[in-house]
Amino acid sequence: MGILTRIWEGNFVYQEPICFSEDAEGHIAGGQLLYQPEHILSVTSFDGSVFYEEGTDYIREDSRLILTEHSRIPILSRDIYCKPFTGVPETAWVRLPDGEHYMEVVSDVYRWQILVTYTHKTVWDSFSPVDSSSLLPQSMQKLQNGGDFHLVFYGDSITAGWEASGCNESAIDMVTLEDYHVTLWHAPYQPAWAELVSNSLQHRYPQSNIIKKNRAAGGSTVQWGVENAKELVCPCNPNLVILGFGMNSMQEPAEIYKTAILSIIQTIRSEHPDCEFLLVSPMIPNPEIRGFQHNQLPAQQDALYQIAAELKGICVAPVHSMFRELVAHKKNYLELTGNCINHPNDFSIRVYAQTILSVLGC
Repeated sequence: MGILTRIWEGNFVYQEPICFSEDAEGHIAGGQLLYQPEHILSVTSFDGSVFYEEGTDYIREDSRLILTEHSRIPILSRDIYCKPFTGVPETAWVRLPDGEHYMEVVSDVYRWQILVTYTHKTVWDSFSPVDSSSLLPQSMQKLQNGGDFHLVFYGDSITAGWEASGCNESAIDMVTLEDYHVTLWHAPYQPAWAELVSNSLQHRYPQSNIIKKNRAAGGSTVQWGVENAKELVCPCNPNLVILGFGMNSMQEPAEIYKTAILSIIQTIRSEHPDCEFLLVSPMIPNPEIRGFQHNQLPAQQDALYQIAAELKGICVAPVHSMFRELVAHKKNYLELTGNCINHPNDFSIRVYAQTILSVLGC
């Protein structure tokens, strides 16, 4: 049991994050767990250095933790992550609907997130990903047979691994197209989801030699992916490409998005006709931000499924659907994000990896 235990399976949840935060009305939000705990095994600070005590720092009320009057658990003040808009163009894209405030990029929001590990007796009866490995017959056969297996990740900053506490990825500069090192190193030192997936595949198929390449670039759109697939992906001699574009193209009409994804696939298959693809839909963005509201991500995920139905050797990892379920289970966005805007925290990175590995039958 640990970081890749599916949150929708079994009766054990590892380090589910809670963030007590001040909302726009000054109320304290957060504290909801996915399940009602049977036994809470630990409640700690983000780095495990502080252990919080029931009755002293929090009390339990069904599936929610509530702060006590003298709790040591931190509260994220609204003015840390929400700022007055002063007309600075760089912050216009994350303005709130009132036009007077914007959402700040807070890359250390993890400092306000506490981690709860517990057991429960509840059965997950909501959406969960299914094994779709039969749609990738050549990849599965090659993994089982052994030998070199070229696994390529191609996408945006989420695919590159930004905000993972133990990120150690070689990714791409969006402008120069040169390799650069994406690194972040703080407790609990969890790898990015590309590394979690690669390591799990290597463990599952020890007879294979997983050769991983991360060709993702922070800030990239799906159209950038179209323009650079030939130069960045084709030389990697891919057997399986895991595509993770969408967050920076969230308002792209689904048909245009679908055409772009198809173009990436066709470009790569023009040189590697046997290459297979796993298409990853992104997590949800911050729902408070005006420009993120009414986004096309659900329709874009539908478009990915259309592609998988139309072409052989393609399947979908429905990460977006999983995050919609987490919100339906009353998880606050500040408990799922690594930057308050559009990046996953360690827990959400694990959800990415768990979803992808489930689709791959691992």
